[in-house]
Amino acid sequence: MNRKFLVNALAACITIASTTAMPSFAQSLAQAPEAAQGAAAPQSSIAKAVDDLVIRELTEQNIPGYALAVIQNGNLIVHRGYGVMDLQTRQPVTPQTVFGLASLTKTFTALTLLTLVDQGKVGLDDTLDMYVSNLTPPYQKLTVRQLASMTAGVPKEVSQEVDWKNQLPILVNTPLMSQPGTEFLYSNFSYRLLGDVIQKASGKPYFELVRERIFTPLNMNSSGTTVEFASSGMLASPYGDNNGQSQVRSVEYKNPAISFSAGMLASTVDDLIKYSQALLSRKLLSPAAYQTYWYQRPPLPNGKPSNWAFGWASTDGPKYGTRMVAMNGGTPGVASTIILFPEKNSAVISLCNLRKPAVPAIAKKVASLVFAVQQPPAGQPAPGEEPSGE
Repeated sequence: MNRKFLVNALAACITIASTTAMPSFAQSLAQAPEAAQGAAAPQSSIAKAVDDLVIRELTEQNIPGYALAVIQNGNLIVHRGYGVMDLQTRQPVTPQTVFGLASLTKTFTALTLLTLVDQGKVGLDDTLDMYVSNLTPPYQKLTVRQLASMTAGVPKEVSQEVDWKNQLPILVNTPLMSQPGTEFLYSNFSYRLLGDVIQKASGKPYFELVRERIFTPLNMNSSGTTVEFASSGMLASPYGDNNGQSQVRSVEYKNPAISFSAGMLASTVDDLIKYSQALLSRKLLSPAAYQTYWYQRPPLPNGKPSNWAFGWASTDGPKYGTRMVAMNGGTPGVASTIILFPEKNSAVISLCNLRKPAVPAIAKKVASLVFAVQQPPAGQPAPGEEPSGE
């Protein structure tokens, strides 16, 4: 799919920004109860407790639509949609509803990169100039490892107006934010550069390789890019907080030609269940690559802690009760979360069509309820919280 098509299709198909007020979740729940209540099958006590928690949170936060899955010890114990994917059509959210992933895309980018590392096609200490041309000296010797661990000092963004290829000349004339390898700085552009590395090393377009290495083997048949699903009408409509009022407003999806390998993907809870189960079963990478993917947090000479590995934030901390690996995605109209508990073969997966600060906390509250995971002390970020998303 070429970049010109991406831009044109988005202009034609993705929701136009509007300040029109939309009904709250409570109103959508009243008008489409089947969306929130789901099937009539009996619920376990823990599933009922999760259901009550989520409905309460969505009502209080005026969230239009939300999809959730919980895997406990390898078993799917919660699998639900709440509210509606569009406030005008009233179509209910289900686990098959497609949402943008925003920065959850980075977990796919890091995974795809590490499949190339396993094949010997990329070295983590390779320099960027081996894969990307027309770089200025500060950028030429950045390493793949520094980009993936977000310790390269690359700015988070350089432009929200032009596509990622046209951002590169702007980037290389922008000073690094810190000395490479000395500080964690969340950077969307680092992961766009990794998309370039993936394309050069594989000889294939980024999305083609993601599909080949992840989507197709895992039968993630409802996963793709936001522009693909927007043009088909399958993508949940995006909404924004209306200045804290009880109604929401329509917003636009971010152009995937801008976000690229940092935030262009879309998926469903059902497909993310397959993804999470494959990750938990360690089917996709070598043991060494999994250690890098989840847990290899670089030591920083400035002494500032980082919980960021490759595409995921993680903790070994006893204060959480178990190892936990997590990532949030957030961009206008999208809030996405995956929390993995590798030692418990468990996960929490959520997708939402409203971005606001309180949304990622819902999945964390579900994790706390189901797995008795302690919340972090005041002032300390939970895993996945530090990288605030695309």
